[in-house]
Amino acid sequence: MRMLGLRAHHVKEIYTYANSLVETARNNGGKRSVLRKLTARIGKYYYKLDLDNIVLTLKLHNGYEAKLRLVAPSERVVKYKEWSNYELVVKYDSKNFWVSVYFKKTVKPVKHGTIIAVDLNFDNLTLAVFMFNSKLIRLKRYRTPLRKMLTHKIWIERVQKRYPESWKFIKNVRRTIERPW
Repeated sequence: MRMLGLRAHHVKEIYTYANSLVETARNNGGKRSVLRKLTARIGKYYYKLDLDNIVLTLKLHNGYEAKLRLVAPSERVVKYKEWSNYELVVKYDSKNFWVSVYFKKTVKPVKHGTIIAVDLNFDNLTLAVFMFNSKLIRLKRYRTPLRKMLTHKIWIERVQKRYPESWKFIKNVRRTIERPW
């Protein structure tokens, strides 16, 4: 592929994609895999993105370049102008080429003031709010009917096991099962 003028990165991406197709065929029990989308991931060294003019310059094989005018709303371009882009994906469907540009942004973690602990039991739900120095701010318990619901479910299953087919048709058994717990 290098003799055909393709860049080393493109050869690596083609090899990775072909390898994933072979792995898919192995997992399918040897059935032929179907290509639904033709995609290529391109690293940041093989394109230049100019967000001021909204132009993408792709480096192709044999030293050729292709300039693409991107279709994107100006609000989105302004939002991602400060972010760094790390890769783009070129997709081809039966009619069009689509280019997706991936951005990333390093975010500083926020210093938290409190920690919330949640404990769900059969009888209650307990919420505890702590400060960072382990001081308890608030503790609140809410009663839950989980134990009662589980007991009722087990009881219904026993009745249904005792009357395998007829429980649907016996009025008193059906009424007992449907009664509120």
